[in-house]
Amino acid sequence: MGTKVKNYKKVYLDHFGLNEADDIACEYSWIVKRVMVRAVNIHHIEHGANKNDDINNLMAVCYKVHQLAHSEKLNRYHLKEVHKTFLKENPYD
Repeated sequence: MGTKVKNYKKVYLDHFGLNEADDIACEYSWIVKRVMVRAVNIHHIEHGANKNDDINNLMAVCYKVHQLAHSEKLNRYHLKEVHKTFLKENPYD
């Protein structure tokens, strides 16, 4: 029996036509550094009261970027801009 994909992760995967077995790029590493780093988390850019599972609030990130985001060493507004660029460039097309 397979594991159930969390709704927000499914939203992300479906948006890009991916499945859990695919290599998913860390958006920050791809857009800012232009290197391919495997993402390990789907991160809610806005969390708390503003948290939602819309694709505009979900970005794939590697472990290091996820830790920096949660420690607020990466500004959420900067992450939003990175994510907008990633959505526009869509490397999975």
